[in-house]
Order: sequence, then C-alpha cells, then structure tokens
Amino acid sequence: MDNIKVAMVAAFLKEFKKLAANSEVDIFIKRTEFQAGLIELEITISDAFNELMSLSIENYCSGPEPDRDRPGTFIWEFGKTIKRREVYTKLKIAEIAGKKYAVCISFHPAKFPMCYPLKN
Repeated sequence: MDNIKVAMVAAFLKEFKKLAANSEVDIFIKRTEFQAGLIELEITISDAFNELMSLSIENYCSGPEPDRDRPGTFIWEFGKTIKRREVYTKLKIAEIAGKKYAVCISFHPAKFPMCYPLKN
C-alpha cells in the first residue's frame, strides 16, 4: 500500500470532517441527482451527513484531482455501501475569502462499479 497516498487521504478526511462538523452552512450541493439519490436510498440529509462522517481511508477511490470550476481546489472521490447500494461521493475543501468549507459535490448511487485502491 502506498503510505504517502494513505497519509494524504487521512489528512484530507480529517480536515474535511472537522470542517463539516463545525460548518455553519449546509455542506451538500443539492443537485437533482442528490435529491433523487436520497429518495432512492431512503435516507435523510442527516443520514447522508453521518455517512460522510464515517468515511475512512478504505472508502477512497481517487484524487486529488484539480477542480475545473475552482482553480487551486482539489476533488476527492470516495465510495461506500449504504443499504446494499454502492454510493459515489465527490468531496472538496473550498476556500472563500480566506475561510475553508467542506463541500459535498456529489452523493448518489454509483452509476458504475467503483474501485478502492487503499482497501485491505
């Protein structure tokens, strides 16, 4: 296992979760796919938040990749089985006016099988 990648993913998750837990704003981007995913999975936004907070290194799929919409920001992808469905999650830490924010860009059932390079 790539120890450098493990350390990078661990550091990202630690910072993301800390920012998410202390966030004064909703961390989810509420696209149609997000809303439909919650309905399909039969979970609430609160449940989805708790699933994000339980992500681990083993849930890592890919990243960091540059965010094409916000230069200087990076996208991370994770996957997790929720109610026997593989769920695709895309996360980032955005910085606006010098303040960092946890952002969940995508959270919905995966359209394709996902790979987990750091899974034991």
